Amino acid sequence: MWWDEQLGSNGKSARGDLCVLPQTTPRQTLHGPRADNQRPPAQPPKDPWQWWWDQARLSAQAFLAGHIPSEIAIFGPVLDDDERGLLEADVDVSFFYGGTGQYARSDYFVVGRPAVMVGALAVNAAINRRRKIAAQRDAEPTWRDRQTAHLWSTTHRLIWDRGQGVESLAYCEITGFYPDLDTWTAVLATGDGYPPVRLQGPAVPLVALWTATAVLGERWAHDPRLAALLR
Repeated sequence: MWWDEQLGSNGKSARGDLCVLPQTTPRQTLHGPRADNQRPPAQPPKDPWQWWWDQARLSAQAFLAGHIPSEIAIFGPVLDDDERGLLEADVDVSFFYGGTGQYARSDYFVVGRPAVMVGALAVNAAINRRRKIAAQRDAEPTWRDRQTAHLWSTTHRLIWDRGQGVESLAYCEITGFYPDLDTWTAVLATGDGYPPVRLQGPAVPLVALWTATAVLGERWAHDPRLAALLR
């Protein structure tokens, strides 16, 4: 697993140079509401934003000190034999893309006196002009389809369910990683034609942490965008 590679004694793996952290006895750290041998809180946290922030900071500092992430049981998505769950939470998911720019032209036609026909043509032109402008606006890329989804982070990928089936994004497919902890947001881009995905919500700092350790290797600890987790 990627954390074993980072904790390895030689710091080398098939993925290249990885972080060599102090050799310690692995100790699991609570990082989510369903960590192993831990029951979820009887009542939701009064401040989920602060609760998840605290978990992200504790987990980042513990991982940097050589402690492996605790694993959670995941029910629903089918995992690979060597895949392990890391966290489970609800987040807002949206996608960045533009519309087709197409629109249906109005061909309304009236037969009658010349004045009536001219008026009908003018109305028809106005309708088509409005439709064209609306289609041009719709063609501009923007964040769309925002919806609350149930998300799981695993050792291999991110998985989410928006109520329309399970979708996933493998860490190895991520070509752009843009966390913004100040706005509780992380944007992930891929190079296979899939639109960039934006995650927002209280759990995003911890989602960003585990994503960073998977896609950045040892560089995650030096990423200024994640520095607040290590303070």
